[in-house]
Amino acid sequence: MVFRRLLLHKAVATVFVLGAMCVSQRSGVAQIGLTRQPDPLGYPESLGDEADKVASEAAGTIWPRQKRVDEPQVPGGFDPVRGPGYSEFPGDLLSFGKEPAPASKCDCNLVDPAWMGPGELAYHLSPNKLACTRDHTRVFRSWMLGRAWVNAEYLVWATQGQSVPPLVTMSPAGTAVSDIGVIGTPGTEIVFGGGGVDGIMRSGARLTAGYWFTPRQEQGIEGSWFGLETATESQVFTTIGGAPWIALPYVDAVTSQQAAVVPVAGMPVTPADILEQQVAAAISTQFGSVNVSYKRNLLDKENFHRRYLLAGYRYMMLDDRLSVESSSLVSVGGAYPYSGYYTTDNFRTFNQFNGGELGLVERWWRDRWSLQVLGKAAIGATAIGTGIGGSTTTITQADAAADPSVSSFGNGVLAQPTNAGNTKAFFAGVGEFGVSADYAFFSQFRVNVGYSLIYWTTVGRVGDQVDTAVNPTQFNGGALVGPVAPTFNLSTTGFWAQGVNVGFEYQF
Repeated sequence: MVFRRLLLHKAVATVFVLGAMCVSQRSGVAQIGLTRQPDPLGYPESLGDEADKVASEAAGTIWPRQKRVDEPQVPGGFDPVRGPGYSEFPGDLLSFGKEPAPASKCDCNLVDPAWMGPGELAYHLSPNKLACTRDHTRVFRSWMLGRAWVNAEYLVWATQGQSVPPLVTMSPAGTAVSDIGVIGTPGTEIVFGGGGVDGIMRSGARLTAGYWFTPRQEQGIEGSWFGLETATESQVFTTIGGAPWIALPYVDAVTSQQAAVVPVAGMPVTPADILEQQVAAAISTQFGSVNVSYKRNLLDKENFHRRYLLAGYRYMMLDDRLSVESSSLVSVGGAYPYSGYYTTDNFRTFNQFNGGELGLVERWWRDRWSLQVLGKAAIGATAIGTGIGGSTTTITQADAAADPSVSSFGNGVLAQPTNAGNTKAFFAGVGEFGVSADYAFFSQFRVNVGYSLIYWTTVGRVGDQVDTAVNPTQFNGGALVGPVAPTFNLSTTGFWAQGVNVGFEYQF
């Protein structure tokens, strides 16, 4: 009896131990399978315990399978075009403007043509790319990274010059009063105007920014601005006691003869009474442009050659200004009264083009190099606003104790009420040609050098709007008697700008 009871106790204990061992073993396997979570972003697993891996595979797992290294390592939510995501809550995995850690220690191992532009792809397939240092390749694409880009360039350009009529003359001391400053008389020299004014080489800047709708860079938008520094040619002439004499020349519309103003129009002052003269003349040109375009690739299945169609809007501006300011101090007999005479002539043409633009861009990539050829044409209208104005001011002081008397008139020498200017619009076109080559220092940063040419069909240049024929009866606010002169007839011409560009492009 005792033996049977002992045997029963041993059997129960054995069953209990075996059951506990089975439960323990199954629980361990299940725990391994349930708790062995892969990387939240689905990146390939690190080398680990082989026994743990076998146990996990035998037990199964509630987590998605691990991705192979050669699979596209792009978590869900980065791009709506890509396939099903790997994370149910991608917002928990990202922060704005950042990307997750690479799936490989070397970005070069994860080159995917569907997720990078031609420049990055060509760089990574280049035999002379940089060593594997995670060189900023954007394998993982968010809504901004890998799509936004900026190009900054330094410009050295020249613009088309223009002709300017004679505006300032000089005559040597001893010249007859009737001949001072008159063009064509012995000794008279034209010191400002009377020829062409070159559009000198000068610095400028161009900024271009864009956004690609897909990481492959087949469609996108871009905006560009450029401007050149103001080109100015100016001179200041000062004399004391009429050595030499300074004058402002014109053509007398009544007699059709050359004439000149010295020191002020219509004032019969003997040159010997002039104590001091000063004339400042200047001409300036400012040029700039803004355009916005939609870009679309016209070629299929081309990794390293793109033909982009451009369609958008173009604005251009050309601002010409011309001014002549003169002052003279006069004293009759070297005593009171003293008189100061001041005249100004100001001319301005402000050209604005607005139109639609179409163009093509051909670009090829090879290793780290790229070559681009650009052609654009815009059709629209040029609005030319011409402003012409002048003034004459006389300040006279009878004696040291008296307050000076001031007289002002709204006309100068070449600027009179009869040629006040206006605004007109003309049908016009703008063409642009450019070629550039660039080199990738790394996959996102490229330096470039190129050449650009822009031609504008219809503009108004300030020098062409100056009429040198003047009816002298209008001087100093006088009433017009005789022929109407000067007159304003808007003259138009073409305009070009060209030069070299040096800059860099950065792909975010």
